[in-house]
Amino acid sequence: MVKSITFGGIHFFMPNQIKNRILSVIFLFFLVGGFAQSKVADSLLQLLSQHQERDTIKVGLLVNTAWNLTHTDPNNAFAYVEEALKISADLDWSKGTISALRQKGNLYYVMGDNLNALDAFQEGLKIAQDEDEKILEASLYGNIGNIYADFKENEEALENYNAYLQTAIQLDQKPDQVRALSNIGLIYNDMDAYAAAISYFEKALALAREEGNNYFIAAIINNLGIAYKDKKDYTRSLEYYQQAAQISHTIQNRYIEASALNSIGKVNILLEDYEAAGSKAEEALGIAEQVNAVEWQADSWDILSLVYEKQYQYQMALYAYKKHIQLRDSVINEEKKAELTKKEMQFQLKRQEAEANATIKRQRLVKNGALIGGIVLLLASIIGYLLYKRRRDAIEQRKIAEFNTKVAETELKALRSQMNPHFIFNALNSIGDYIAKNDIVTANTYLLKFAKLTRAILESSEKKWISLEEDIELIELYIQIEALRLKNKLNYTLHIPADIDLENTMVPPLLSQPFIENSIWHGIANKKGMGKIEITLKKHDGMIICVIDDDGVGRKVLNVQSPKKSMGLRIAQNRLDIISQLKKAKGSIEIFDKEQGLRVELKMPLELRF
Repeated sequence: MVKSITFGGIHFFMPNQIKNRILSVIFLFFLVGGFAQSKVADSLLQLLSQHQERDTIKVGLLVNTAWNLTHTDPNNAFAYVEEALKISADLDWSKGTISALRQKGNLYYVMGDNLNALDAFQEGLKIAQDEDEKILEASLYGNIGNIYADFKENEEALENYNAYLQTAIQLDQKPDQVRALSNIGLIYNDMDAYAAAISYFEKALALAREEGNNYFIAAIINNLGIAYKDKKDYTRSLEYYQQAAQISHTIQNRYIEASALNSIGKVNILLEDYEAAGSKAEEALGIAEQVNAVEWQADSWDILSLVYEKQYQYQMALYAYKKHIQLRDSVINEEKKAELTKKEMQFQLKRQEAEANATIKRQRLVKNGALIGGIVLLLASIIGYLLYKRRRDAIEQRKIAEFNTKVAETELKALRSQMNPHFIFNALNSIGDYIAKNDIVTANTYLLKFAKLTRAILESSEKKWISLEEDIELIELYIQIEALRLKNKLNYTLHIPADIDLENTMVPPLLSQPFIENSIWHGIANKKGMGKIEITLKKHDGMIICVIDDDGVGRKVLNVQSPKKSMGLRIAQNRLDIISQLKKAKGSIEIFDKEQGLRVELKMPLELRF
């Protein structure tokens, strides 16, 4: 997503975190390069040392110095912002306070601390509204909208972007109107409201052409390409991407050009023109390497992997896919970091709300206690009942707060452990081993299953419930991949009775996977000869029961009293406890030793889609 954020009174486009697709492609770089910016910062520091008077000029120098240090030395820039805030407070100069708070938010935003950035922007916005500082108010609406857009809080993002747009219209600031219209269009595109998204992009494009700003024009045309691609109008999408690539090449904006070329490659894959797709991906890769744009390099390798696979060049496809995974890993880490930051932000806000409510309740209790002494004995029983009721409510709310905390912590842990790095690299190494042995058929089978499983897990990681049919497909893919890794010494069977509606029955994604992993790694892998896992599903008394039965070596041979309590097993137990509490039905995990092998019975509340 392309978003604008204000630094020291000048607006720049900043790229959002990248999910399953690149939503946009533009950086509007600083008007001067890193070396020039460093020279400006040095000049400002010299002016600061010469200007000793604590006045509005001093505040402006401090804020501009902090802005020039935003990307080179943000930690030290905070000291200049804090001094600007102190002088502005002493002078009672609201405009200086707002500018300093906005710059403080910008520093936190660049450092990835969105919670403190949001606090600074909202504090500045309140003062700007009170003092009728419309220009600063507009930029702060845009910055607050950016943070909510990062967190996929679309309603809040739209509210702030619309406020940004209306203020820009009042001020007749067309560049800000272009930014606001583009950001609103991107939000609607995220919400799959493609007609609305295209309408806003076209309005933004018309204004950008009036302004003659080719940077804006290239970015908006690229966004139109995204919208038409998501709408599955590939012909129109290809036209817009080609225009964006041509304009960005003319204005020498390598970031837009690389992304537009990658997007052309993706559309050509959808149109099954693999030669054109490969050519555009190679061209984009060369440009992305020149400007060190890791996310665009990862996209280029992903396209090349698919092209090589379609051209039956499996060794090249594997090499390209490994490069894609290596580069994409850093981007995915940033996505997960943003997701974790979002959950931590929600958790902190809930905790602050709970603490505020508890403080209010304590104050009320103190006040009521002071009044009790003046109330007649006849009312003592009524007051006692009221105190008991309040205590009961407080205890209930505390339990709710503790439960919400447990849910948030479990979601964080589940998010962090969604993909096992050892499993990924073991699988890739196994594929490489098959290729080295010239077993191309098995390597290709392995690669296709692994790619399908990886994509499915990343998609399901954002869902709390998926259909039992989808969950079984994931489990089967996982077992088949492990069977290939174990050289086909593993067999499995699935028993599903006809009375279970696979599409209508909903389950938490991959809840049974840690137990199957335990059976394979500790049971079957340590066994001589073939091993077998039987997975049986059944319904009973409002519950769905999953039985995992293996004929591995068992715990007696391993000389342990209980299966290894891995992170995955602990998270599975926590997830089951949370589901049981929400559904008011007791789920359970039971483990039984056999003469040979182990049986696990996982019982969870039955959830239906309809």
